[in-house]
Amino acid sequence: MGILFLVLDWALRILTYAMIGRLIFELIRSANPAWRPKGLLIAVAEICYTATDWLVNSIRRFIPTVRVGMLGLDFGWTIGMVLIFVAQNVLRVLATIL
Repeated sequence: MGILFLVLDWALRILTYAMIGRLIFELIRSANPAWRPKGLLIAVAEICYTATDWLVNSIRRFIPTVRVGMLGLDFGWTIGMVLIFVAQNVLRVLATIL
Protein backbone atom coordinates (compact mmCIF):
# COMPACT_ATOMS: atom_id res chain seq x y z
CA MET A 1 0.00 0.00 0.00
CA GLY A 2 2.89 2.36 0.71
CA ILE A 3 4.04 2.47 -2.92
CA LEU A 4 0.51 3.33 -4.06
CA PHE A 5 0.34 6.30 -1.71
CA LEU A 6 3.80 7.41 -2.84
CA VAL A 7 2.82 7.29 -6.52
CA LEU A 8 -0.43 9.18 -5.87
CA ASP A 9 1.44 11.79 -3.82
CA TRP A 10 3.96 12.33 -6.62
CA ALA A 11 1.15 12.61 -9.19
CA LEU A 12 -0.57 15.27 -7.10
CA ARG A 13 2.72 17.16 -6.68
CA ILE A 14 3.34 17.14 -10.42
CA LEU A 15 -0.23 18.35 -10.97
CA THR A 16 0.38 21.15 -8.45
CA TYR A 17 3.53 22.26 -10.30
CA ALA A 18 1.66 22.16 -13.62
CA MET A 19 -1.12 24.31 -12.13
CA ILE A 20 1.45 26.85 -10.91
CA GLY A 21 3.00 26.89 -14.38
CA ARG A 22 -0.45 27.44 -15.87
CA LEU A 23 -1.00 30.36 -13.50
CA ILE A 24 2.28 31.95 -14.57
CA PHE A 25 1.45 31.59 -18.27
CA GLU A 26 -2.06 32.97 -17.76
CA LEU A 27 -0.74 35.95 -15.80
CA ILE A 28 1.74 36.73 -18.55
CA ARG A 29 -1.00 36.45 -21.17
CA SER A 30 -3.33 38.71 -19.18
CA ALA A 31 -0.61 41.36 -18.84
CA ASN A 32 0.39 41.13 -22.52
CA PRO A 33 -2.26 39.46 -24.73
CA ALA A 34 0.02 39.59 -27.79
CA TRP A 35 2.70 37.47 -26.05
CA ARG A 36 3.28 34.02 -27.50
CA PRO A 37 5.76 31.54 -26.02
CA LYS A 38 8.76 30.73 -28.18
CA GLY A 39 11.30 27.94 -28.18
CA LEU A 40 11.35 25.73 -25.09
CA LEU A 41 8.52 27.72 -23.48
CA ILE A 42 6.11 26.36 -26.08
CA ALA A 43 6.75 22.83 -24.84
CA VAL A 44 6.52 23.87 -21.18
CA ALA A 45 3.25 25.73 -21.78
CA GLU A 46 1.79 22.79 -23.72
CA ILE A 47 2.68 20.39 -20.91
CA CYS A 48 1.19 22.68 -18.26
CA TYR A 49 -2.04 23.28 -20.18
CA THR A 50 -2.45 19.64 -21.26
CA ALA A 51 -1.89 18.35 -17.72
CA THR A 52 -4.37 20.78 -16.16
CA ASP A 53 -7.07 21.37 -18.81
CA TRP A 54 -9.20 18.42 -17.70
CA LEU A 55 -9.40 19.76 -14.14
CA VAL A 56 -9.87 23.46 -14.85
CA ASN A 57 -12.35 22.98 -17.69
CA SER A 58 -14.50 20.52 -15.71
CA ILE A 59 -14.69 23.01 -12.82
CA ARG A 60 -15.55 25.82 -15.26
CA ARG A 61 -18.47 23.76 -16.53
CA PHE A 62 -20.05 23.73 -13.06
CA ILE A 63 -18.93 27.15 -11.85
CA PRO A 64 -19.00 29.65 -14.73
CA THR A 65 -17.09 32.92 -14.80
CA VAL A 66 -18.59 35.51 -12.45
CA ARG A 67 -19.12 38.86 -14.17
CA VAL A 68 -18.56 42.05 -12.17
CA GLY A 69 -19.09 44.87 -14.63
CA MET A 70 -16.38 44.55 -17.26
CA LEU A 71 -14.36 42.18 -15.08
CA GLY A 72 -14.74 38.42 -15.28
CA LEU A 73 -13.66 36.36 -12.27
CA ASP A 74 -12.75 32.77 -13.08
CA PHE A 75 -12.52 30.48 -10.08
CA GLY A 76 -11.57 27.31 -11.98
CA TRP A 77 -7.88 27.49 -11.14
CA THR A 78 -8.42 28.42 -7.48
CA ILE A 79 -10.95 25.68 -6.82
CA GLY A 80 -8.72 23.20 -8.64
CA MET A 81 -5.79 24.05 -6.37
CA VAL A 82 -7.99 23.74 -3.28
CA LEU A 83 -9.16 20.31 -4.45
CA ILE A 84 -5.57 19.20 -5.05
CA PHE A 85 -4.51 20.35 -1.58
CA VAL A 86 -7.48 18.58 0.02
CA ALA A 87 -6.67 15.40 -1.90
CA GLN A 88 -3.04 15.59 -0.76
CA ASN A 89 -4.07 15.98 2.89
CA VAL A 90 -6.59 13.15 2.68
CA LEU A 91 -3.96 10.97 1.08
CA ARG A 92 -1.45 11.73 3.84
CA VAL A 93 -4.02 10.93 6.54
CA LEU A 94 -4.92 7.66 4.84
CA ALA A 95 -1.23 6.78 4.50
CA THR A 96 -0.71 7.18 8.25
CA ILE A 97 -3.83 5.21 9.13
CA LEU A 98 -3.21 2.29 6.81
